Amino acid sequence: MLTIGEFANTTGISVKALRHYDETKALVPYEVDAVTGYRRYAESQVRDGALLQALRAAGVPLPSAARALRDGDAADVLRHHRAEVVRKRDVEDAAMTAADAVLTAFARPVLVEERRLGATPFVARVIPLPADLDAAGGGVARGDGAGAAPSDEDANREFAELHRRGVEAGLEPGPGFWTSFREAPGSTARASELQMLFCWPVARLPEADDESWHDGRILADELPPRTDLVAVWRSHGADLPEGSVHPAVVALFDALAERGVALTSPEVRQRVIGEDANDVVVEVAVTLR
Repeated sequence: MLTIGEFANTTGISVKALRHYDETKALVPYEVDAVTGYRRYAESQVRDGALLQALRAAGVPLPSAARALRDGDAADVLRHHRAEVVRKRDVEDAAMTAADAVLTAFARPVLVEERRLGATPFVARVIPLPADLDAAGGGVARGDGAGAAPSDEDANREFAELHRRGVEAGLEPGPGFWTSFREAPGSTARASELQMLFCWPVARLPEADDESWHDGRILADELPPRTDLVAVWRSHGADLPEGSVHPAVVALFDALAERGVALTSPEVRQRVIGEDANDVVVEVAVTLR
């Protein structure tokens, strides 16, 4: 029989850890003196102690390591743990690569300028955003209202349908469509709801009594004459990680801060210009006055 100190020296497990393993039933001593409370271990327990020490040193959680001793499947437990470690490492490596790409993108200069613009009539598809949307993820609701993040195909489909309706209504859709976010009408500080708008500029608005353009999912409106602050970013082949805040948005709000401009519920509008994936221009704008 071995005292707890002797067992600790033999297996490399600290006395403190052995007491914890006893309390959690991971490795129970062969006997405990009823009077002194001294723990004693059998020679046959050295193998279990050594296995437990090796598994714990490899990062195997104690419940899994204890189960390995109980079921005699230490190799299988270690194999599953290794696979999980590799999976987490891959996730961490991807996150590191993405963070490096974001830092590089943020370090590149972005052109910010003021533009004086005339009235801009437009039609839009309104997409409600789910209340539990992860804003950092950058997702929006699908066009079918399912509340999931859309793909590029979803956005393209929304714009194509909006353009089709505009053409059929004789509104003469023009170039320069954009997306924007806004608080839903009727939102309060306690119950704020966001919407995403797929917007297409048109030569003229539909008739006021045409309810098909004012049903909550489709709207027709006009941006008044205004001065916009616009941030212009050119990709030059850069590939931004999905879900990251766009450098143009960061540059835009940096410029607002430098100007001492405090916006109330700003509606940020974004346009993507160009079809060449290696040379995309992104413009992000907000109205100053």
